Amino acid sequence: MKVIIVGAGLGGLGCAIACRRQGFDVLVIDKVTKFLRIGDSIGFGSNSARLLYRWGVGKEMESIASDVQEIEIYNFDSSDKLLGCDREIAGSEQKYGCRQLIGHRGDFHLILFRFAVKQGVDIRMGTSVATYNPAKPSVILDTGEELESDVVIVADGVKSIGRTAVLGYEDKPMPSGYAIYRSFVDAAFVADDPVIRKFLQNGDSIRLFLAPDMHGFITTLRHGKEINAVLTHKDVADVEEGWTQPGKREDVLALLDGWDPAFKRVWEKTPNIIDWKLVYRPCLDKWVTDSGLIALMGDAAHPFLPTSTQGASQAIEDAATIAKCLSKCNGDVALALHTYFEIRHSYVAEAQATGISQRDLWHNLHDKDHKGFKETFDINKVSQGNYHLWANDAEKVVDERWDEVSVRIKERLGR
Repeated sequence: MKVIIVGAGLGGLGCAIACRRQGFDVLVIDKVTKFLRIGDSIGFGSNSARLLYRWGVGKEMESIASDVQEIEIYNFDSSDKLLGCDREIAGSEQKYGCRQLIGHRGDFHLILFRFAVKQGVDIRMGTSVATYNPAKPSVILDTGEELESDVVIVADGVKSIGRTAVLGYEDKPMPSGYAIYRSFVDAAFVADDPVIRKFLQNGDSIRLFLAPDMHGFITTLRHGKEINAVLTHKDVADVEEGWTQPGKREDVLALLDGWDPAFKRVWEKTPNIIDWKLVYRPCLDKWVTDSGLIALMGDAAHPFLPTSTQGASQAIEDAATIAKCLSKCNGDVALALHTYFEIRHSYVAEAQATGISQRDLWHNLHDKDHKGFKETFDINKVSQGNYHLWANDAEKVVDERWDEVSVRIKERLGR
C-alpha cells in the first residue's frame, strides 16, 4: 500500500512511522525546507508515550526528556507559598503502564524525523501542495506535479489546505478569545539574577500560577539549563492575518501587575517574547472525503487548546489508529478511513473539550474584585482533569473495536 502524508509535524511523522511498521510505502511532504530546533516545552502523556516506546523511538526521546515529577501550584502573587502539588506525573508508569515524556518540542521533532528516515520513510522537504484529487487519490504540487497514492493523510495543522478537499469548502478557525505570551531562554542568560535563581535550584520543574482570568507556567528543562515561560490571558484580537508575532514586553508586564516578583522578572529579562493568538474550532464532524481515500488527522481535524495538554498525544493516537485500520482493511481504504473516524471522533471531541473546561476552572477560582480565592483551595479540584486519557491504548482500541465498527461501515458503504 502506498501512503502519502502531507505535513511532517509530530503527528505526520508519527503516522509515517506507524505506517512503515505495517510495511507500507510512505512518502511525507512538507513545505519547510529544513527543520530547526524551534518551539518550547511540550508533553506526551502516557497514552501517546506508550505508542512511541512500542514503535522504538521512545527511548531516544526519553534520553532528552525532563525528569520532573510533579506540578507545583501557586497563587499568582507568590512563589514562596506552595498551595499544593499535582503528582500524577510521578506515578504515571505504575498507574498507566508507561511514563510520560516532557521536553523541548524541537528536540522531540528532530528525533522523530531522523527515526522516520531510518525506518525507510521518504520525506520530501520544500514541497508545497496546491490541491488534492480525492478520486484517485492524489496531491497536486504547486509545481504542477501530481503524485498518486492509495491513500492520502492530511496532517498539515490548523491552517490546513487539505481540510477544504475533505469538507468541500474553506473552514477558517475562530479566535478562542485568549492568547498566550511565550518565551524560551537559556538559563545561563538569566541565572545571575538572584530573584530568578530560585527557579533553577532544583533541576527540572513545572510551576503553575493561578490568577483571575489568567494562568502562567514556568517550566525548567535540561536539569535547569533552560526556562520556558507561558502566560495565558484574554485576547479578542483578529487572527485573520496570522497567529504568532513578536510580543511587547510592556504589554506582558502590564498584565503581571501584582504577580510574583520572580515570575515577573523572567519576563523582564527574557530576550524574546512570542504573542500567540489561540485559535479554535470544534472537532470537525467530517474527517474523510466522500471518496473515502483522503483523511484528516491531528490539528487539521481537531485543534487542541494548550490547557488540554493533549494536542500532540491525540495526533499520535490518530496516527496509530490510521495505520492499524489500514492494516486490517484488506485493501479497502475507504473502509479503513471511515472506521478510523468512527473509532476516534467522539473520543477526540470529548478530549478536546477538556482544554476549555480546564482553562475555565483555573481562571475562575478567584473573586474578580478582591482577587482572593472564592473558597478554600483544594488541590484535587485544580489538578489536571483529564488524566483518565493517559490510560488509553489507541492500537489496542482498534484491535478490540475493528470487527464491530467495520461491519457498520461496510453496511453504510453498501459493501
